[in-house]
Order: sequence, then structure tokens, then C-alpha cells
Amino acid sequence: MVDRSLECSTREAFGGYVKDWVTADLTERITGNPVPVKVVVGEHDLALTADAMRATWLRHCPNAELEEIPDRGHYPMYETPPALATSVETFLRA
Repeated sequence: MVDRSLECSTREAFGGYVKDWVTADLTERITGNPVPVKVVVGEHDLALTADAMRATWLRHCPNAELEEIPDRGHYPMYETPPALATSVETFLRA
């Protein structure tokens, strides 16, 4: 994705996009959005904790649901791929 973006843009434009993505406050644009959202965190994730997700995603998105995968950290896609895939597939089927 980064390579494609750089092919179609200048480094300066791409750098500006990344800076905006990191610094932009999108709270007003997403608060109250009715789109269903599934938030998955590992129980032992020290960076993106369940509490942090409750204070952000679940606070702003009325149809967000949180799943905490037990005994896992920041990378459930590597630590428990079947559990994560099952969670995502179940959510998408609903």
C-alpha cells in the first residue's frame, strides 16, 4: 500500500497524509456513526487495552462491540489466528 501511494504521489504529499493521520482529531466525524464496529484486543495487550477501547471506540460508536481474547497480547492475528478469524467471521455474518 505504501509503495502504491508513493508511486501515485510525491513523498511530500504522502508525508503530509501520514502527519495528518497521526495528528488529526476525527472524533466529531465518527461520534454517533451507526456503522457496526467490532473491536478485538488481547487480554495482555499493554498498548491497546480493553479500557482504552472502551474510552475511545465504544464511547464514540454506538454500535461498537468489544471482544477481549484471553491470554493474548497485542498480536492476536499471530498468537491465535483461528480465534481471531472466527470472531471476525461471526461478526461479519451478523
